[in-house]
Amino acid sequence: MGMRFEGKVAVVTGAGSGIGAATALGFAAEGAAVAVNDIDSDTADKTVAEILAAGGKAMSIACDISNTAEVEAAAAEVVSKFGQIDILVNNAGMPSAAPAEEYTQFERVMAVNLGGAFHWAKAAAVQSMIGNRSGSIINISSLAGLAAIASDVGYTSTKHGLIGLTKALALDWAPYGIRVNCVAPGLTNSLMVAEAIEQFPEFMKTRIGRIPIGRVAEPLDQAKAIMFLASDDAAYITGVTIPVDGGQMAMNSGYSPTR
Repeated sequence: MGMRFEGKVAVVTGAGSGIGAATALGFAAEGAAVAVNDIDSDTADKTVAEILAAGGKAMSIACDISNTAEVEAAAAEVVSKFGQIDILVNNAGMPSAAPAEEYTQFERVMAVNLGGAFHWAKAAAVQSMIGNRSGSIINISSLAGLAAIASDVGYTSTKHGLIGLTKALALDWAPYGIRVNCVAPGLTNSLMVAEAIEQFPEFMKTRIGRIPIGRVAEPLDQAKAIMFLASDDAAYITGVTIPVDGGQMAMNSGYSPTR
């Protein structure tokens, strides 16, 4: 395996499990020092331990990503330990589901899923990337950012918002050499998807049955796309969203049945 990220520093949020953990491990395997952020410090520490056991460099950072001051302090901690932030993967997010007329979590979901991504992007840019005139930010949206999911107004709204945020930041920060892109994962083996399957078995069965490639993605499938966008191979790519969905969005009918 090549060492595309030798000497680079990557921050990955939501990196205690699933896509985030696979991405953190992938960056470390290719030479990056990785700052692992997760709301569950135990799972974050587990990811860090795996990286260190393999001979990599890593640290665990704890913060509430919806809190600007906590994110700024966490970013400063990374810069203090590793010297810079070259790559940021905004993967952290929270699920929520209810019919719109019954929905009560809008503000919290907005603060975490969209606000958290902006807080981390701004902190990384201001504290490191703008001064270094270099950086790559990858926001993790969802197919819910490309087509609405019924009875999931908060998640759908924030994941659409991440795609807009990606485009806006890409324009603002291109003069500083900072690229901002987005990955929209399809159904991927993760704790969030496992919970959805348990809570909405028939709905999830329908979704899985409509994946053209015939399987749910593995976290590594998403990590590879994220790492490509972070690498020099994607040096002329900014402001785009790549669906990594097994062909699901290629269907004219989309994927979300009405309730």
